[in-house]
This record gives sequence, C-alpha cells and structure tokens, in this order.
Amino acid sequence: MKALIFLFFVFYLLTSSCDSTSRKKQPTTTQPPEIEVAHPLQRTITYSYQYPAYLQAAQTVNIVARVSGNLNKINYTPGMQVKQGQLLFVIEPQPYIDQLQAAEAQIKSMQAKLNYAQKQYEKMKEAMPSKAISEIDFIQAESDYQTAVANLQNAQSQLHTARINLNYCYIKAPFHGKISRNMVDLQNFVSGSTQPVTLATMYRDQHLYAYFNMAYHEFQNLPAINSDHPLPVFLYDANRPQYQWSGHLDYTAPNVDTGTGTITVRAITDNSSNELLSGMYVKVNIPYKKIEQALLIPESSIGTAQAGRYVYLVDQDHKVVQRMVQTGILTSDNMREIISGIHPDDQYIVNALMTIRPGMTIKPIPTTIPLK
Repeated sequence: MKALIFLFFVFYLLTSSCDSTSRKKQPTTTQPPEIEVAHPLQRTITYSYQYPAYLQAAQTVNIVARVSGNLNKINYTPGMQVKQGQLLFVIEPQPYIDQLQAAEAQIKSMQAKLNYAQKQYEKMKEAMPSKAISEIDFIQAESDYQTAVANLQNAQSQLHTARINLNYCYIKAPFHGKISRNMVDLQNFVSGSTQPVTLATMYRDQHLYAYFNMAYHEFQNLPAINSDHPLPVFLYDANRPQYQWSGHLDYTAPNVDTGTGTITVRAITDNSSNELLSGMYVKVNIPYKKIEQALLIPESSIGTAQAGRYVYLVDQDHKVVQRMVQTGILTSDNMREIISGIHPDDQYIVNALMTIRPGMTIKPIPTTIPLK
C-alpha cells in the first residue's frame, strides 16, 4: 500500500513539472512602445551677444554756486523736467547790484579823467613844436593820458566782472532735462569760492548711454560701426525682461584694454517717453548674424554623452538610431539650432530619452512642435 502511494506521488510531480515547462515555452507577444517623433523646424534665427550695462544720461551737470550769499529762492519742483534757461535758484543779489552800480560810477569817473587828460595832451602836443612848453611837461601830459586810458580799461573790466557776478546770482538750467532735489535749503549761506557748493544735479536724459566691454574676438564678429550704418541693438530691463527699447552702437574705444583684452563700446537709446532712468541696470543685446532656414529642435530632445551631444532618430524600420550632432545657439523659446548631424526630413524622438536605446523598435507617433 505504501509503495502505491509513493508511486502516485512521483507521478504527480512529473506531471506538474511537464505542465510548468509547457507553459514557459508558450511564446509571449509584446507591442512596441508608442513614442512621439517630429521633424526639425526650419526658420530664420539671429545670433547675438548680450552684455550687462548701466545707463548714463547723455550729459550730467552739477548746478553750483558761482558767487557767495544767502539762497533766496528755489524755483523748480524736485525730480521734474525743467526747460533750458529756466530760473532755478536766486542767490542774494543786492551786494552784486551795489558792486555793479559802483563799477558803472567808476566808468563815468574814469571817462571824465580820460577826456581831461586827452585834451591836455593834445594841447601840449600842439605847443611842443614852438617850444612854448618844456619837453618834460609834454612827457608828463602824455603819461597822464596813457594812465587815464589804462584806468578806463581797468574800470571797464571791473564793470564786466560785476555784471557777470550779478548774473551768477540768477542760476538757470543749462539744458532741457531732469533735475534732482535741492541740496541746500532756503536762507542758507552758500559759498562760491574755491570749493563751490552743489545746489542740485541736472540730467540730459532725452538720450541715454549704455557702456559695456566686449571681448576682442567678439568685437571682430560685428559689422563695421559707422554713422551711416549704425548697428542696431536692443536694451532690456534686467529685472523686467519683457520691457525692451531699441537703440544703436555709436562709439567704440580706439584701443584694446591690455589688462582685460576687451574694448569699451557704447550704445545710445532714445528716452523721449521718460521710461528709462540714469543709473538703471540693463542688458544690451547685439544681433550680429542671421541664419536662414536653420534647423531647430527642442533643447529637451538632445542628449549629452562623453563624445558630445546626440539625438535619437527613427529609421524606415521604426528602429532607434543614435546620431551625434553639432549644436548652435539656444533661442528664446528653448529651441536649439542643429548645425550638422540631421536633415530636415529626419524624424527625431521628442521625449522619453531615458527609456529608449539604439536598435530598439518603437511605434512612432508624429507630433508637431509649435512654432513660436
């Protein structure tokens, strides 16, 4: 009986093993994965350089006191636009009015003395041939006349200086632009001596400059810069890139800085809308080359290996092929230029770079990368 049970158990094990083996040998069928593919985009792209810069007013002038006295009047609103010739400050004028009147009186006195000396000299000159006067008297009359001429000239110079000093009491805007707050309050004494007091600062900001330094090899890539064909540029607010202003390059330094190997370049932009401020931090974008019908694919569709950058293509048999590529610039919409390695009719794998391998069979799903 025990022998029969043992034989039955062995028969069961053999039967189970055969069933398991037969199940393992049954073929399994798997579908190739669906992967999005696309053709490279073709469009015109622009190569450009970008540099940080600070804006500067085309002209900055400190308004200073040229004469000494109490500050009697402030005639503008701080921070606002003022017109050329507009009265800004008045420094106590009365002492300089008195000096002017004294100089005018001195002119009259010197003119009278000159007239007298001139008549004396002319009479002496007429009497000299007849020996009616001594030679020494004639010399003295001539000397008095020359002295009177010199005194009148000196008085005229003093009058001119008095007029200038009185004019300095009325400080006017040298040009049309913005002006800072007043640095001295009313009724304070200001000095116009060897260290003049700054009363305010004016900015000619209808145009603004942006200075920056370019590497010499980058500078060589630029077209020739001249007044007939200025190179256009674009300025961006560093904190608000959506704000953009146009301008052009108008100056390059005549030498290369031996310490840095760079060239100082200046861009100028219009500020008639008063959107820009002197001292503002901006980025200067300089387009210098256009490429027609450039091939573009998303940056995320490009892989990186030790040998360089690559993309996965799909051949006619729907197999994955790895292709090394030479890349160019990255556009603002995150598309990378492909200089060489693929053609316009190639299909590249858009996503899933981490889940596929060369030689793998896939089911390509055509998709379109939106053109921005």
